[in-house]
Amino acid sequence: MAHGQATPAETTSPTTAGSPIIQIRGLSVRYHIARTGAWLTALEDIDLDVYEGEFLTVLGPSGCGKTTMLNCIAGLVAPTTGTVVADGSPITGPGPDRAVVFQDYALLPWRTVEDNVRFGLEMQPRLKDGARERIQEAIQLVGLAGFEQSYPRELSGGMQQRVGLARALVADPRILLMDEPLGAVDALTREVMRAELERIISATGKTVVFITHGIDEAILLGDRIAVFSSHPGSIKEIVKVDLPRPRSGQVKAESYDDLRRHLWEALEGDAKAAARGDS
Repeated sequence: MAHGQATPAETTSPTTAGSPIIQIRGLSVRYHIARTGAWLTALEDIDLDVYEGEFLTVLGPSGCGKTTMLNCIAGLVAPTTGTVVADGSPITGPGPDRAVVFQDYALLPWRTVEDNVRFGLEMQPRLKDGARERIQEAIQLVGLAGFEQSYPRELSGGMQQRVGLARALVADPRILLMDEPLGAVDALTREVMRAELERIISATGKTVVFITHGIDEAILLGDRIAVFSSHPGSIKEIVKVDLPRPRSGQVKAESYDDLRRHLWEALEGDAKAAARGDS
């Protein structure tokens, strides 16, 4: 099967109608290892479309190139070969149409919640008009009203991640790029944050590319799931998630169990190899 080609599990849906907002064609990324003189292929021949308003989850074991692909979309890593296009224009660097939410929060510890969110606007001087209103709206959207003057050290992990999300949303990007943003919080907080994230994305209509290594997380959040394989990183298949929203809490459906089983079977070999440390 060609990389990025729909599997029998995928069908046409409103999310995949019309022209894609992100187009990736023939994307490969290779790194030179100076110590050994060898070349490491992180990604090979990736073809992928992401559509306006879609929540695409990217699922795969650690080290399979998921974050490298996300960084190419963000404009932080240049392709070795191939192209990455956003809204019809080749990506050559970071841009105001894209915002990244990181796993490790990446907050400025000497700044309050309000000032950390403000940082998202400082990177976009064109948005200085109405900045205070934009900041307050973003803080309210992520459920942190009343904590504007708190510092990161005074917040829980889940609250810090909400600050990171508000900072990304305040500049009103068309595309949110999320690199395992719930990976650093405990299991209970992760459940709460998944439901909150689904609510926030539904309210804003953003296009989202969301990196995860959790099968349940990929199903509960995604409209489609791009399943990655390792060594080198490539797309094994793309699966449509045909489950009603909202999906917070445990989904009790035979279709959920079938999809979960299918994804595990697709990932099992790579996941076991990653656990053994195979290269």
